[in-house]
Amino acid sequence: MDEAELDPRQRRTRAALAAAVLALAAERGIDALSVTEITARAGVHRSTFYQHASSPLDLVKSTLARELDALRDRYLVDLPREETESALRSVTIGVLEHVERHAGIYARLDTDAGATLHSFLGAHFAESARILIEQSSVRVPEPPAGVSPAMARAAVRRYIADGFVGAIAAWLHEPAPRDAVAFAEFLVVLTPSWWAHPGEDG
Repeated sequence: MDEAELDPRQRRTRAALAAAVLALAAERGIDALSVTEITARAGVHRSTFYQHASSPLDLVKSTLARELDALRDRYLVDLPREETESALRSVTIGVLEHVERHAGIYARLDTDAGATLHSFLGAHFAESARILIEQSSVRVPEPPAGVSPAMARAAVRRYIADGFVGAIAAWLHEPAPRDAVAFAEFLVVLTPSWWAHPGEDG
């Protein structure tokens, strides 16, 4: 349910559940969560929980996704091509600051237990890449014979998404405090120029 569709009481409940599940996930990991402990921490009934999420994992993902989606909507949707380079830097810094705020959760990204988080974050980046490609904010290089344009676009989405998630996982091994702005600039260096500097390909 979208935030705009919630009444004030539902918004307070959603906020309480979000705070509870993020705190517990940081303390224990997302695989160890239960509805009982989340509702106890949030001060709501079990039946209320299921009005907002189908499971603890669903609640974690939807709570994190709201922050990430807000960044995408702010910086990337309906983006003029000439503003793409600046917007990509801004949204990358925003995502890294989001990861840092929830470092207790994302610290498990690079472990066997972090496969769900890796998939979740990768899906977010892949969707952002899809939007940028479809609205021509970036242009995928012309594929060679034998590689279809559809395959090229799919490969780009995965290449960008999985690369960013892997880089973030490595960044989280650095001791805190981590510098999101500096690492965002480093990611620009790592990213192919046709993506990081879309204005240079004519």
